[in-house]
Amino acid sequence: MVVLTALSPLAAQQKVQVVNSPLTQGLTKIFPEIASGYIDLNGNGKLDQTADLNETIPESRLKDGQLQAQEILDFIVAQWRFIPLDKLKAVQAAVKSTPGAINELIAIDFSSSLDEAVRQREIMGDELYLTPSAYKEAMAKLDDIITAMATAYKKEGQQNEGDFVTNRDALFSMIERGYPLPQDIPSDAKATLTTAMIGTVLKEKTSNPGRTKTAIRTLGQLKSPEAASYLVELADGSDYAADALKALGDIGYKPALPVMTKQLRTSTDIAVRKVALQSIGKIGGSEGLDTILDLAKPANRDSLPPELLGAVVQALSGLAQKGNADPRIQSSLKDFAGSDDPAVRKAAVQGLGSFVTAASAEALLAILNNDKDPGVRAAAVGALNRQKNEAVMPAFMKVLKEKDLDPALEITLLTALGDNPTGITAVNPIVDDLADKNPDVRSAASAALRKLYPGNQAVVTASLTRSLLATQDESLLVAGTALLASLADPTSLPALLTLIQKPLPEVQRNVTWALYRIRSSTNPKVVEELQKLVTNENEPVAVRINAVRAVGAIGFDSPQLNIWQTLVTTAQMRGEKYAMLRYFAVRSLGQLPSPNPQVIAALARSAVRDPDLELRKEAVSALQNLAATNADAVDALAGAYAQSDDQELKVRILEAIADMGSGRATDLAPDMLGSSVPISLKRRVLYAVSKTPTEASALVMLDAAKDAKIQDFVEAMLEGFPSSIMTPLVARRLRSESNKDIVSVLDSLSTQFSGQ
Repeated sequence: MVVLTALSPLAAQQKVQVVNSPLTQGLTKIFPEIASGYIDLNGNGKLDQTADLNETIPESRLKDGQLQAQEILDFIVAQWRFIPLDKLKAVQAAVKSTPGAINELIAIDFSSSLDEAVRQREIMGDELYLTPSAYKEAMAKLDDIITAMATAYKKEGQQNEGDFVTNRDALFSMIERGYPLPQDIPSDAKATLTTAMIGTVLKEKTSNPGRTKTAIRTLGQLKSPEAASYLVELADGSDYAADALKALGDIGYKPALPVMTKQLRTSTDIAVRKVALQSIGKIGGSEGLDTILDLAKPANRDSLPPELLGAVVQALSGLAQKGNADPRIQSSLKDFAGSDDPAVRKAAVQGLGSFVTAASAEALLAILNNDKDPGVRAAAVGALNRQKNEAVMPAFMKVLKEKDLDPALEITLLTALGDNPTGITAVNPIVDDLADKNPDVRSAASAALRKLYPGNQAVVTASLTRSLLATQDESLLVAGTALLASLADPTSLPALLTLIQKPLPEVQRNVTWALYRIRSSTNPKVVEELQKLVTNENEPVAVRINAVRAVGAIGFDSPQLNIWQTLVTTAQMRGEKYAMLRYFAVRSLGQLPSPNPQVIAALARSAVRDPDLELRKEAVSALQNLAATNADAVDALAGAYAQSDDQELKVRILEAIADMGSGRATDLAPDMLGSSVPISLKRRVLYAVSKTPTEASALVMLDAAKDAKIQDFVEAMLEGFPSSIMTPLVARRLRSESNKDIVSVLDSLSTQFSGQ
């Protein structure tokens, strides 16, 4: 047994034990970082443990403090998208070739999943697969490099020559590790990059094959037609023919089709012929079709290597998807749909879907019903969803009801149903899938119903509520009520009123959130049930918070319910776990109709005394929402204003006092208007003062106009004051005022009011 140490980016981790076997040694040669307990999926030379990716290899099989080969392989299979194709193939070879009785069993267990990973990675191409955070970081770095190259190219000079070469080499280093180019390279930088890549090809095609291949691949990624003539020359008989053909296909350069067809007919290199086929399929058109169809003839298939046969089918499928409706393509693809190779059948099915005919629909339906491979059947689902055939939807529903249906196929079916306007006919089996044991299937069913809902609200809601009321299945109840909360359909209220009785915390949390979102006051029974949840100490706090918020959003109270008393009691609870419950109870008090003196007094106490600053702010806002005239509350708020150091709280107090109809805001406001508070807060203070248009409030506002940034705002507010106040005040103030900003406001106001 070998004991190895894994290091995190910040500090040493615990020691990692890796079983000492020929296979683990082989895997560690492919990924040396396994010796440190991780695989460098992001290709940046360090261990990443982020919100969207953890590169640490977990103990997936046996919790014994050491890594077995099977645990490493579990991780590789799960994360195949991140692993370069050459390394995946090396893992595949190591698993299949390592001797030993245990290793032979491991090979049996993992060969199929590794083969599929390699196949899928081949389809993806050579680029690194990056998490959102790693992609963002890489794109920022590449942008800097490309910008520096373009800048150095424009400036020229000896220093810039060095900068250009340094950044060009850094770019090559990243591209060679599989990083993709940024999507939106500026045109001038793209031109520089294209020229640099062409220059590399011309200069280094003899001396540096690796870099030349990278430059050719980059020209394809750039989709640079300016490079096409150079690439056509390379494609027509050089050591870089395969690379150039692929780049031309990526560019979509139709004039290269004759060269591609020539290489397909005459080349003895299987790789070149395969890329020629793939590129013809990418570009589309009819050039080369006869050659491809000739290769596809049954008499010629046996002589083709499997990978070339697969490329033939991919090319025909690509031509069909590019709009080539030649019936010979359809006939050939239909024939290939009966192949023994699932990959060939899948490619044929994808091409057949481009022919919207009765014959193609019939062939695809037969494949969906009879094929044994879930991947092929899933491809048939996607192809059939584009067909205008009345038999498609019944076929989908039949498959959806199959016992032990492959989860990936089921998800594909659900997605197709959600995307199809006629998918509503399958609403009942879709709802049934909300109870599936696989969480991904449940998510797909929920997504499908959300897509179907806008055009079929009554049908979706009725089917969903009917199933929920009839079931005891917890998965269905949780997923279904979560969907009801998302839809927020008022017609679901009666069902929600029944479902709220279910003694399942997740269900109650979803139902209370649905009631909050619907916020209908048409049924007092709803508020009564919510009130019970608010006061029930046995309910989870999350459920009680939702119930409190729903009560406030509904805004209904009655002498029988006395919701206000429940909320006042809740707002007075103590303990950190009740912090948000109290907060929303205070907010809900401000949303109730016809506030009584007890509510005002309770909110005033919270606004003045509560140790939680945010709750004090919310209490003041609640008082402002209620806007009830109450002298005691005004006095209490004025006292709290004098004692507070928090600017936001002080502004809210002024706003609440003003909305209560009191002029006390005028007396308090100069304290803030004369300080260095943000302009946004000063505007709110001035508006609060303006709510009581008196000579005193006008003078306070005029004094604030010393701040030139709010001069126009002050003027606009004062223009709404009565002329009986403003005309004599302006005349008097103009005789004594020396501040130019205030004088400017006074002059404008004088003109304004002189005409009244």
